[in-house]
Amino acid sequence: MRRRIFILTLFAAGWAQAAVPAPREHFGFDPGDDYKLADYGQLVAYFRKLAAGSDRIRVVEFGRSSMGRPMVAAFISDAENLRRLERYREISRRLALGEASEEEARRLAAEGKAIVWIDSGLHATETAPSQHAPHLAWRLVTGESEEVRRIRRNVILLQIPCINPDGLDMVAEWYRRNVGTPHENARLPWLYQKYAGHDNNRDYFMFNLEETRHVGRLLFHEWFPQIVYNQHQSPPFPARIFVPPHAEPLNPNIPAAVAEGVTLIGAVMKERFARENKAGVISYLSFDGWWNGGLRTAPLFHNMHGILTETAGYAYATPRTYDPKDFPERFANGIPTRTPSIFYPKPWMGGRWSLRDAIEYMLTADFAVLDFAATRSSDLLLKAWQMAREAVQEGSKGKPYAYVVPTEQWDASSAVEMLERLKLGGLRIHRARRDFEAQGKKYPAGSWVLLAAQPFRAYLVDLMEPQKFPEIRAGDASGPVRRPYDVAGWTLPLSMGVRVDRVDEPFQAELEEVTTLPKPAEVLDARQNLSFRTLAGLLEKGRRVWRAADGSLMVEGQGSSGSAARWEIRRPRVALYEPWTANTDTGWTQWLLDYYRVPYELVHNEDIQRGGFGKRFDALILASQSATSILHGIRYSEDPSGREARAEPRVIQRPEYTGGIGVRGLAAIEEFVQQGGTLIVFDAASELPVEYFPLPLRNAVRPGAGAFQCPGSLLRITVDTAHPLAAGMPEEAVAFVIGGQAWDVTLPAEYNRGERETRVVARYAKERLLASGWVSGERQVLGKAALIEARYGRGRVVAFGFRPQFRGQTFGTFKFVLNAIYLSAARDVAASASGGNHGN
Repeated sequence: MRRRIFILTLFAAGWAQAAVPAPREHFGFDPGDDYKLADYGQLVAYFRKLAAGSDRIRVVEFGRSSMGRPMVAAFISDAENLRRLERYREISRRLALGEASEEEARRLAAEGKAIVWIDSGLHATETAPSQHAPHLAWRLVTGESEEVRRIRRNVILLQIPCINPDGLDMVAEWYRRNVGTPHENARLPWLYQKYAGHDNNRDYFMFNLEETRHVGRLLFHEWFPQIVYNQHQSPPFPARIFVPPHAEPLNPNIPAAVAEGVTLIGAVMKERFARENKAGVISYLSFDGWWNGGLRTAPLFHNMHGILTETAGYAYATPRTYDPKDFPERFANGIPTRTPSIFYPKPWMGGRWSLRDAIEYMLTADFAVLDFAATRSSDLLLKAWQMAREAVQEGSKGKPYAYVVPTEQWDASSAVEMLERLKLGGLRIHRARRDFEAQGKKYPAGSWVLLAAQPFRAYLVDLMEPQKFPEIRAGDASGPVRRPYDVAGWTLPLSMGVRVDRVDEPFQAELEEVTTLPKPAEVLDARQNLSFRTLAGLLEKGRRVWRAADGSLMVEGQGSSGSAARWEIRRPRVALYEPWTANTDTGWTQWLLDYYRVPYELVHNEDIQRGGFGKRFDALILASQSATSILHGIRYSEDPSGREARAEPRVIQRPEYTGGIGVRGLAAIEEFVQQGGTLIVFDAASELPVEYFPLPLRNAVRPGAGAFQCPGSLLRITVDTAHPLAAGMPEEAVAFVIGGQAWDVTLPAEYNRGERETRVVARYAKERLLASGWVSGERQVLGKAALIEARYGRGRVVAFGFRPQFRGQTFGTFKFVLNAIYLSAARDVAASASGGNHGN
């Protein structure tokens, strides 16, 4: 009788799932087929069909993308689990935050279901993840193998079919336009996510992007998954997939239990690949365990197992056949590519590789992760609780006990910005009801307190403390230092210019937890970044605004006569150069301008070559990009990735997206400056005016032994606060440098005036240069110019040796950029009164 009931149950389940279409039935092709890409609308429609035809999947919208597309999540599990979805969410939340007693935690862990997050399509040109999403969902919804039933019974999969909807549609449209033409594999010439492009995976502690904020809410406020699996494409060639363990170094703030768990999951994945006879699986190379801020790295600091895989691809949905004779002899770490080794036990020996092959590798990895979670569901839930409790206990001991953000700040608005981002990352923030004393200092009521005794202590400490990137050398002690995969330092108080006091010992204070941070009122204080948003609002309304020599603003009709004014501020007309090389630094410059409501226009090569800029714009901004790239861009048959080294076919870009500004564009920019315009250049883009105008500057950085190296770190600078570009800045600040420029002024003092006057606005510190991260060869830049204003004819060049707007993180140096922009359009009141220059 029981057997009959079981058979009938299986028959009913199979009949119910029969209404669920296979991917080919919906798309008209199998995602993964050669030369075919599904777009976002097709993808979402398929998931909605699955939900309409099965009670094993629930699809919800959890936000909107930057361009307004719906962002959807699919919950896949047994029907009964989905009926109790809210209960399992609450169990995961309660355990992750350590709120339960030990007895209750064990009971909840036994009752709950492991929450596994799998996302796809973050980097849109890496096409396999989003194309694999419907296959994963369909197999889990319709499959009846013992493994699939075990997964559905014990796991709730939180699947994000495509985490970058805008990018998928851009790429699908671009590929469809080019497939079958000589431009089939041409690179997308613009960013595949608004502002960020590839850096959309670098925003998971700043939360500057709409998409990042939506995802952060799911991860750190609602679902608290025990495993966060983030899929990408680009393993070291010729490997077919990278899986954990990650490479050295390990960030010391990542809990050891998390690091070991990630390694364990990686071992399970590798073993499954070996059993399925899938070659080319590599580990412990390139992708390190150091940096914070990625979709798989930020969860590591939240007691979650952040998993990264990088699966091989060629170009979009175009297949490629590889000959082993074209393989490099060794990987970057010296391991041979053709013979087995510990972390590359079954080398891939070439052959045909297609989008479908990549999808099959991803599905193997998916099921390895999901089955691991299904067999250890209670253990994963209990482990989350244990790590949360250990974090709270460790924080209660002190060293640090808390971080205090005093009310007295140089820039109070940026302090609130920092706190808002910490809160978005799941940290608890308290505020003092009354005055208190800690570590010998007195703090007024209203001071913010970040207690270390909280579940995500690792995340708090990592963002508050300076990083010290370890010097791991290749070979002996004289070998080169292993450079970080991303950046070396990112300490938020330093990059945002916020005073934060570390308190090591326990103290008494009457604190209340903050649920909502106050929105700062409009301000005119030049020290606060918020004053630029206030200024933009006033100018939008047609109000007259003046600026004094100290940077303070005076508004017509607000009790100020303007008699102390130095400049009348006008709405600037800003041009931002957008090359056809998908420059992320340009994207983050757009973010800065939009965030502070600065009007601007994107200009391209032909716009600059046309000339006549002075009639339309006050300022032209060139984000960081080499002079060669600005001048020449991408040539007709040039691949910017350098893939020719692998003997791969040459990529031919569409002609309308080739080239740079050329000699004509360079001459037009020079004329624009000479006639009174302001050219603002960031980091590498400074090569253009320094080399070609030329400016009286000599690069202090020299190649060779002992050369300056800075792979993304925070460096101290000293500021000439009397200079108008430094209005509102403190005398000492911190700048973010990745690569970096430093200069000596070559004009003798007696000639440094008039139309050639060159002034140093900020210098690299003469000592204690490194604030956070890693730097080598710093002697070359100590005390050298880091920010220059150089007169050139009637205009000026503002040259930054660092990235003042890097990834929207560097609030501490935003003022330099915003001052330069507004001064480009300002009317010099003093000069007008004396009958002098009426320009900027």
